[in-house]
Amino acid sequence: MAAPKGSAGRVPHVYVIIFALIVAVALASLVIPAGSFERNDAGRVVPGSFRFDKTLPQGAEEIEPSAAPRGWSLLLIVLMAPLRGISSASDIIAFLLIIGGSFKIIERTGAFETAMLSAVTRLGKTSWIVIPASMLVFSIGGATFGMSEEVLPFVILFVPLAQALGYDRIIGVAIPLVGAGVGFAGAMINPFTVGIAQAIAGLPPLSGMAFRTGIWALVTLLGIVFVLRLARRLRREDGGARSAPAPSSRRLQLSQVGVLTSLAGGLALIVWGIERYEWYVTEIGAIFLAIGLLAGLFARIPPNTCARSFLEGGRELLPAALVVGFARGIVLLADETRILDPILYGMATTLEALPGIVSINLMFVFQSLLNFMVPSGSGQAALTMPIMAPLAELSGLTRQVAVLAFQFGDGFSNLIIPTSAVLMGCLEAGKVSYERWFRYAWPLQAWLFLFGVISLSVAVWAGF
Repeated sequence: MAAPKGSAGRVPHVYVIIFALIVAVALASLVIPAGSFERNDAGRVVPGSFRFDKTLPQGAEEIEPSAAPRGWSLLLIVLMAPLRGISSASDIIAFLLIIGGSFKIIERTGAFETAMLSAVTRLGKTSWIVIPASMLVFSIGGATFGMSEEVLPFVILFVPLAQALGYDRIIGVAIPLVGAGVGFAGAMINPFTVGIAQAIAGLPPLSGMAFRTGIWALVTLLGIVFVLRLARRLRREDGGARSAPAPSSRRLQLSQVGVLTSLAGGLALIVWGIERYEWYVTEIGAIFLAIGLLAGLFARIPPNTCARSFLEGGRELLPAALVVGFARGIVLLADETRILDPILYGMATTLEALPGIVSINLMFVFQSLLNFMVPSGSGQAALTMPIMAPLAELSGLTRQVAVLAFQFGDGFSNLIIPTSAVLMGCLEAGKVSYERWFRYAWPLQAWLFLFGVISLSVAVWAGF
């Protein structure tokens, strides 16, 4: 995907960024002594169990056990990281390809386009309400059942909707991505972050609910205001060329009503499956495959034409799939070279001697930086909370505040880090380059960081 005009030569391509991070992790393993904490049966860190290893990196020993020079071993694992990342992220990659193929069949029926233009005509000057209303729904999803990977198919729906409303395609990406992202970060009951972190910290489930609900409301409002301002800004930069979508007199045909009904029914089934049975990308991808097949049947598209449309859609999301795999390679490499635990140990040792408010905000910064290497909320909770929870008490803080710092650090940076499979998948699905997204999204990160610092400082002052 081409970089935006004027950005060439200034912002590296996303593949350049990801491979540079892979190399940086490998080089860091030459400087940072490998080490590890002991883990219990649940995979959680045992405080006070850190030990440095005699050899590093572990990954090089596993790949090439012979007495090869260390430099060659390191080069080998660097080159293997993208391939192993693709293998590790195979479920998400397959999900993306299925989503792309199914939506291409739906697109071919013309059902969504006709319904979308009809809705835009009816909304008229009040079309802006789509942004806050939709973002609120996505934020609720992020805050309650941890909506994350599930936003990928909605990007494909919202990009053409945003364009029909007269907005830039980046707004179509931002509505589901930022909406679910701020909800995920400021969640009150997200089982994958708050639930796991509170369990590890020894806190009662759903404790601190009232304070977190206030945090969620404020951070959701912040996200909505940002996207609304960005939408207006991009309209001005575009000279208002898309500010007045043409009215449409097209009416839905009976076959198109069937297509939209199957889509709505499939989405409802997905929400039910996530809530009731904790479905993940494999089950969700299967439902979308069924939606695509039903769309072809309702629209009476010949089987060969359906197959060609499916392949075309999968081809369009192939770059997204590869980016997800390459980014996963960074996480695998950091884990195999065993540099994450020593970093965690060093940070914990430093924080012990600092005042409470300074300590909690440095925890927030540390969790944000660590999120580059561990973009999984549950994984980061299992890695850091066994250390950060007791460390907070040593600094005169509560374990609830430590959980809040983890939430912010894990959640906010997901909207900008190139190692986030969800972010990169959404950008590729929406045909928005990472370079362009970064240009417009970094002010949101500044807002969120300031919000996090203020909220954590208030939480410490209030004894949360």
